[in-house]
Amino acid sequence: MILSPSRVGRRWFAAGAGLALAGCASLFVASSPSKLYRLTAPRNFPAGLPHVGAQLLIDLPQASADIDTSRISLSRSPLSLDYFADAEWTDRVPDLIQNLLLASFENSGAITAVNNNAGGMSTDFILRTEIRHFEAVYNNADRAPGVWVEVIAHLASARRRAIAATSRFEQHVPAAANDISSIVVAFNSATDAVLRGIVIWTLSNPALSQPRRGLM
Repeated sequence: MILSPSRVGRRWFAAGAGLALAGCASLFVASSPSKLYRLTAPRNFPAGLPHVGAQLLIDLPQASADIDTSRISLSRSPLSLDYFADAEWTDRVPDLIQNLLLASFENSGAITAVNNNAGGMSTDFILRTEIRHFEAVYNNADRAPGVWVEVIAHLASARRRAIAATSRFEQHVPAAANDISSIVVAFNSATDAVLRGIVIWTLSNPALSQPRRGLM
């Protein structure tokens, strides 16, 4: 079949336009998506934990802007903070810690009602936390980092609007190697210890074991 000059021109124009659009589209395609990492909640708790009948609300943890991100942070000096390339948590760190705290209390089997949504139940106590540190720390550029997790916890009476107790939980765990998989394992170990400490500290507070009428 012989194409007329006008049809040939239209074909070349269509082909050229398609190539141009493909080239433009490639500008908006990510080169390589970040690999996602998650952490696990502790499961093994002391058998002697008191069983608590109070209802506990886990508030969304506070964190500075450099921690309030899904990126995995690292520090090479006390005055600097950076992030690992092509690696992220499955959620922003405050949401990650809130969900892990909820799962940790549930895994303890020692509390009747715990939630992270104020609309889901009436509340006797509120657990408020602040994430101070959640980073891999490089003290020596030639060695694997250590992971630093630090959380401040406040246990408050929902009805009295008063702080019942405050404590600080901190863990430093060295990574076995200077690669992201080993560093995430160290994050998991440090976070596990901190969350376990918060759960035990909270459930052991005498205020939570008082009769419900005493919480009014």
